[in-house]
Amino acid sequence: MRPLQQLSLVILLASLASCSQTPKKPAIPGHPEVQTEGRFEVIPFVGDFKVRRARLPNGLTVMILQDRSSPTFAYQTWFNVGSIHEVPGKTGLAHLFEHMMFKGTTKHPQGEFDALLEEAGAEGENAFTSNDHTVYIQELPKQGLDLISSLEGDRMVNLIVNEQSFNTEREVVQNERRFRKENSAEGTIYQTLLETAFLEHPYHWPVIGYEQDLNVMNAKDAREFYERYYSPDRATLVIVGDVDPEKALRRVEKIYGGIPAKRIPDAPVKPEPEQTAQRRKRLELNIEVEKIWMAFKVPAADSPDSPAFEAIQGLLSEGKNGRLKRALVDSGIAVSVSSGSFTMKDPGLFMIEADLQKGKSALLAETVILREIDRLKNSPVGAEELTRSKNVMRFKFLERLASASGKANFIGQAETSVGGLERGIRLQDQVYDLNPEQVKNAVKRYFDTSKMTVVIAVPKKRP
Repeated sequence: MRPLQQLSLVILLASLASCSQTPKKPAIPGHPEVQTEGRFEVIPFVGDFKVRRARLPNGLTVMILQDRSSPTFAYQTWFNVGSIHEVPGKTGLAHLFEHMMFKGTTKHPQGEFDALLEEAGAEGENAFTSNDHTVYIQELPKQGLDLISSLEGDRMVNLIVNEQSFNTEREVVQNERRFRKENSAEGTIYQTLLETAFLEHPYHWPVIGYEQDLNVMNAKDAREFYERYYSPDRATLVIVGDVDPEKALRRVEKIYGGIPAKRIPDAPVKPEPEQTAQRRKRLELNIEVEKIWMAFKVPAADSPDSPAFEAIQGLLSEGKNGRLKRALVDSGIAVSVSSGSFTMKDPGLFMIEADLQKGKSALLAETVILREIDRLKNSPVGAEELTRSKNVMRFKFLERLASASGKANFIGQAETSVGGLERGIRLQDQVYDLNPEQVKNAVKRYFDTSKMTVVIAVPKKRP
């Protein structure tokens, strides 16, 4: 990534929005000051973009970014509930309930939610469940704010959860689970890696759940889950696009303000014991070439070391000059290689994965990967190479912000996962401030090959 390209994208983003503010809070190191504007906290974002944050008395957090580049807006609702909130024996309940949220309410019969949004010109209607969150996503023309806010406010409190709708969606999820795992080599490897790396923590089980757990759950489980976790004090609403912030907040207050907070504390999460030795698994799958996935334990997403993992990803696998690209792909050992952090609210993993060329072994790839990790541990990366890595990762970050939904996703993730949007921005800024010694120290501290987790998949032997 050339610095000029990065500058051009920043200038493009900066030209799209502006606003005035009054100083209030201390400056974020390396970033403009957080300020206030009426009822809003105003957080400098990228270029001249500003994110306005307000909190309702019932605990709902509202994040609004005005962007008039298109007469549309993105609307995302982030609930603080994911697979981490499940218990053994009921895995997959958070994701299954995500499906239930598209069923009927006491105000809108089943199918009406989708029909109204389609009639209003909505695009990108979707949802996803992660280990830590469940997120509901829409994009609409600018006139659709009243509609989507009323629909989302309604299903936060008035969802109908009965055996018929539950059984229908459970079958849909079971089919999805079979497609993701049983019929997907990557899904099987990924699940095996997490099950091997995490022995006690809920990150051990798959977000989509286990078949036997899904089979024994019922509508009562879903209703109790809904009543416990779906409330305004567990929600962050993100609105990005052609909206007036003050009018949008008044609308949100009208729809959501009367919904009572539940303020039910989370049950304690069983911490993961320190990994003291290598853990390895070998799978025989219906694949044509060998595959290897490797993982190293890393701290939670809000760690001050998180920026270093961004740079390490850039050094190892991003762009044509990534070290593993050259050592594995260019050399003819692998077809592809990638790396990156599985960083969550609790400590996660840095993963490296490679698909080998036919006839090449995963053990050979592992030797090459470990050699490159040792190089990062023992020899400080050159300034030019580190700058290339930081430019690549910075561009990927800015590219993510090119759409309203991309901005909303980053805002929601930062606000809910790293202690606030301010910290999320600061961590991104710090990627570009890294020096070679910081990168070297992070590799030494976390990439302990005697405590890594490795899953190797090989082609199943033909009868």
